[in-house]
Amino acid sequence: MNAKLKYLLTLSSLILSVQLFSQKADKDFQIWGNFEVESPINKRWMAHVQHQSRFINNATQYGYSYFDAGALYRIGKNLRFTFNYIFADKKRTDVSFSYRHQFEGYFTYRKKFGKFTFFDRFLSDMQFKDFGSDAQGKRLRDFYLRNKVTARYKLPYKLTPYVAVEAYYKIDGMYYERGYYGFNRFRLFYGLLYNVTEHWLAEVSFTNEFNHDAPIPTNNYMLSFGLVKTFFQ
Repeated sequence: MNAKLKYLLTLSSLILSVQLFSQKADKDFQIWGNFEVESPINKRWMAHVQHQSRFINNATQYGYSYFDAGALYRIGKNLRFTFNYIFADKKRTDVSFSYRHQFEGYFTYRKKFGKFTFFDRFLSDMQFKDFGSDAQGKRLRDFYLRNKVTARYKLPYKLTPYVAVEAYYKIDGMYYERGYYGFNRFRLFYGLLYNVTEHWLAEVSFTNEFNHDAPIPTNNYMLSFGLVKTFFQ
């Protein structure tokens, strides 16, 4: 069995496992918008900025946004490391917002087989919620390890469809105001990329998100639109 087939079988089994984890849960349709830019500093270093907004409750209500800024280091042709600071605001159930400070670092590995390109991103993510403004404002509220595997296939006319699966492993903190640990969130992605220029990509995708280990399990369905400048395709 060649490496390409092994990778596809692994990705398929991960997607099937996500479906098995899903359970009867509250459902919501959301629309996400994303803008992301990488800018070279020198041969090894690049600056990175990103902004995302999300509309929840069947895409009728603004619910969440974040802005992140950081840098990435090109370790080799197919491997890079990125670290970011993220400021986020998330709507509570009333009219107020919760403000979060997040820090993340991740490795991304790329491998090409003909028209196929595979990515494996391993990310650590930690979050402080409402720092200094509530009873637990100075404690770490979430600490996750996340792994995302993506398979892309190059088509004519600058089009590249892809599928991906991402798993969240909770290490520490609060989740829906209670502590649940282990795998508690999975995402499935089905998307299409279009090369506007050599480095700019327009993206549309549909995502299934399963929050299966929480006091109130939720299944979210997200339609996303994005514009990304990247040197790692």
